[in-house]
Amino acid sequence: MFRSSFLICTCAAALVSARFTLAAEDGQALLNKATDLKLAAENVADLNKVVELCQEAIKAGLDEDDTKFANGMLASTLTQRGELICRELFERPTTPGRARRLVQLAVNDLEQTLAINSEQPEAQYLIGRLYAHLGQQEKAVKALDEAVRLSADEPQTKARALIIRANLRKDPAQRQADYDEAAKLTPHDPDVLRFRGMYYVSQNKLSEAIADFNAALAVDPRDAETLEALGIAQTMAQKFDEAMDSFNKAIEIAPQSPMAFTHRARVRAMKGDMPAALSDVEQALKLQPGSVLALQLRASVLGSQGKFVEALNDLNTLRRAMPDNGDLLLQIAAVHLAAKQPLKAIATYDHAIETNPKLAAAFRGRADANLSLGEQAKAIADYESALELEPDNSGVLNNLAWVLATSTDDSLRDGKRAVEIAKKACDVTEYKQAHILSTLAASYAEAGDFETAMKWSKKAVELDGEQTPQLAKELESYQQQKPWREASPPVDEEELPTKEGRGQSPPSIDTARKQTGG
Repeated sequence: MFRSSFLICTCAAALVSARFTLAAEDGQALLNKATDLKLAAENVADLNKVVELCQEAIKAGLDEDDTKFANGMLASTLTQRGELICRELFERPTTPGRARRLVQLAVNDLEQTLAINSEQPEAQYLIGRLYAHLGQQEKAVKALDEAVRLSADEPQTKARALIIRANLRKDPAQRQADYDEAAKLTPHDPDVLRFRGMYYVSQNKLSEAIADFNAALAVDPRDAETLEALGIAQTMAQKFDEAMDSFNKAIEIAPQSPMAFTHRARVRAMKGDMPAALSDVEQALKLQPGSVLALQLRASVLGSQGKFVEALNDLNTLRRAMPDNGDLLLQIAAVHLAAKQPLKAIATYDHAIETNPKLAAAFRGRADANLSLGEQAKAIADYESALELEPDNSGVLNNLAWVLATSTDDSLRDGKRAVEIAKKACDVTEYKQAHILSTLAASYAEAGDFETAMKWSKKAVELDGEQTPQLAKELESYQQQKPWREASPPVDEEELPTKEGRGQSPPSIDTARKQTGG
């Protein structure tokens, strides 16, 4: 009885042992297949099969060392698959629906990877980039911090993580530090140089931006994106011929880029070639119908040609889609001003200010519109509001000082304050703008200091080269010990033409605000 029981137990144990051995052999066979396929993998479908085989091998049963190996291969394969998905997501055109699916797939893969082993810099970088794409900034920064920490021996990964982290930082000093470290790690990486250059553009450090873009182009001279960025920086630096050359090269390399045509159109408009600018912006709209930037630029070109109806058609199309967009409202109001419709301009500025009470340009624009209607008290109040928001805005300083010095309303003039404000406007512009020097002269004249008024009036005439006759008339007035007076006569609201636009945009109030003698 005892012997029989012993044999039964022994047989049972052998069966169990055989079952485990068989399972381990099955797991090992699956792992071997996964290993062979991983070495030969060429596409996502191959990687999908590797993931499936690794998971089946682990489930079937492996010894401790093989389990560790299988998990490592599973994690690396998931990372590789996530990387391929990210490449498709970020580097190729895709529909919004497919983009959402790709993001979810990549996040799932990388979260599985990090659950197996969180000490993987590439996976941390990729998921940080995805979280940044999803707007989950806290998660993104945490993952990128880990990527930076883990990639001390992987300069490419560390540099990429630093660049994405820099884009998320709010502190300019921290952003600069991340960009600089990335550039130090990979000094010849054109992507890193381009990103830092774009940051420099955002900080108006144009010479530094141009240097970075040129360094990137020395590595890859046919990178259309970098050429476009260089052209933008050159445009901002008023190097228009160089900008044209950059945009021409970008268009030659990437003729389907709407942004290159849009930016070249802007340069052509700045150079006064409106037909060519309009041609470029039309091409941009063919390539990207409904482009906000292109429609706004076309409206600017049309407005400069006095085609106010057409300009407002474009802008109001955008306004229906973006009713509270501050920049758009400012542009619409400016077209109304150019079309001699100050009341409509004021109504639009009112909307802009209601939407954003800190929009200094709206207060300044509404002040200009009120000034054109003879509403000097309202204009002064709005200039004051704009000045609180932008204390160093030379245009606001100049216009406010001018009204305080030259108004025909005795209750509005304040010579002492006008001198103070005009001096600040001159400081901001380094005493290099004739019309602002003439405002300083008018301010001293109102304060009763005609000798100083004549001094600055003469400098204004010299700087202007006698191109503005009114400056000479102002000087003559001060020589006669007379302060300058300038009323702002009311302007009747005009209806827009129903056919082809007529008239040209009036000059800026900064440069043509002295229309009548005193």
